[in-house]
Amino acid sequence: MPTSPWLTLRQAREALGTGQPDEAHRLLEPLVAEGYRKAVRLTRDVAKAYRARAERVLRADQPEPAWRDLLAAETLNTGDAGLTDLRTTLTRLGLAECRAALEAGRPVHVIETAARLADRGVRHPDLPVMREVAGEWILASEQADRGDFLLAKDTLGRARARAVSVPTTGLDQFLATLDRRHERFRIAVGNLNDACDAGRWGDALRLADAVVAAAPDHRDARDHRARAWAALQSPAAPAAETPAEWAAPDETVPLILAGADGPLRRPAPRAGGGGRAKGNGEDAAVTKTWTGVPSQSGGPSDPGADTTPAPLPKRFLLWIDGAGQFLVCMNPRVTFGQAGAGGPIDIPVHAELARLHAEVFRDGEGYVLESANDAQVNGAATSRAVLRTGDRISLGPSCQLVFHRPVPISPSARLEIASGHRLSVAVDGVLLMAEALILGPGPQVHAALPDAPGNVVLYRSKDGLGVRCPGAFSIDNRPCRDRAPLPLPSVVATDTFTFAVEPVGPRL
Repeated sequence: MPTSPWLTLRQAREALGTGQPDEAHRLLEPLVAEGYRKAVRLTRDVAKAYRARAERVLRADQPEPAWRDLLAAETLNTGDAGLTDLRTTLTRLGLAECRAALEAGRPVHVIETAARLADRGVRHPDLPVMREVAGEWILASEQADRGDFLLAKDTLGRARARAVSVPTTGLDQFLATLDRRHERFRIAVGNLNDACDAGRWGDALRLADAVVAAAPDHRDARDHRARAWAALQSPAAPAAETPAEWAAPDETVPLILAGADGPLRRPAPRAGGGGRAKGNGEDAAVTKTWTGVPSQSGGPSDPGADTTPAPLPKRFLLWIDGAGQFLVCMNPRVTFGQAGAGGPIDIPVHAELARLHAEVFRDGEGYVLESANDAQVNGAATSRAVLRTGDRISLGPSCQLVFHRPVPISPSARLEIASGHRLSVAVDGVLLMAEALILGPGPQVHAALPDAPGNVVLYRSKDGLGVRCPGAFSIDNRPCRDRAPLPLPSVVATDTFTFAVEPVGPRL
């Protein structure tokens, strides 16, 4: 039996009284369509309730819910002048967000935010300019990753010329970084061809890694590296001897390291009752091309080893024999998005997510979740929330993660995927590395290393990654003691445990 208009109006007023303008809107919509004048008059109160709620959440620094209420109120066509003022305020905040992202070097965020503003009817002369600049920026980044640095600089030049009314600090910083990458690429790629022609495969492998560090998607460097690996697996492969004039410049640029083609190498299994992992052909090849420096505690050294420090990677994979595998993110800000959707997403998940769905960053408050899309923390919808250990994060309709800070004195954290979704590489969790990661047998560790007699620490330094392990251990079958630089890729082994680290390319 249909509900009478009188009862529907009463229910709508009750919904307004309890602060539910969306429920009142739903109830009144059929009556408004049929021309009931009382329902039309009541929609004015609904619009005011929408506006009041939007202003309230905006004061709490939540612009996304405010936008939803504004758009819902505007569909009522009540002519409320306060809605115009609210739209002006939200537009100004959205444009400020775009400018801040452009200045901070986040062009993907600029495009996402500008697209949302355009979908909401925002018209501003700076908006298409910022979208074009961000698009050219992303294109230039992809061109540089392929090794087309001159083309990338030309693309950035066009973007810089368009950026008359928008901030260019981030663009100028990226261009300066591009110049340094180009110089490193130019030196390494010429010497790489010479090394391959002369059959110096150890040198070719290191130089190919240097080229890939500057241009992760450079096809020829990947091909040369595959040839070098194949040649070094041969028992007759010569040892690497890099001339001093081939050394890269002293300046270390924090670039993304790309992984080798093919499947990621797991740690070799321990033999029998927990003996040290035996080196296979691949381990032997790694030994010949070890690029670290001798242990600071006086471990054996190789006078022929290359002591040039490797730049810190943006991400790497940690494989712990018999305990699990983890994606380690070293940036203070990481992004979540749909796997396969393209774009520089740090943690791509095979789930119903937006291309850039959410971000988690580390600051003075701890870890903060930000999302302009569907996100919840412990069941409560949010666009920004400070994370505490044990918090359950929901992204989209079904993806769930659990946040942990298992070591109170360490700012590093761990994310567990609780909903069964997977990343592009099968991992047991994501580690957000600040200055160090603690591996060990106890409960207060970032990742379990069950057979270790004590805690093992992976740490970052000005020279790159390092490992601190009490007593004797080996890196790619090279003896070390107490601590040593940790090149990528490499295998760390003792009599009781084995783990490996592998670089990750710009896209999983």
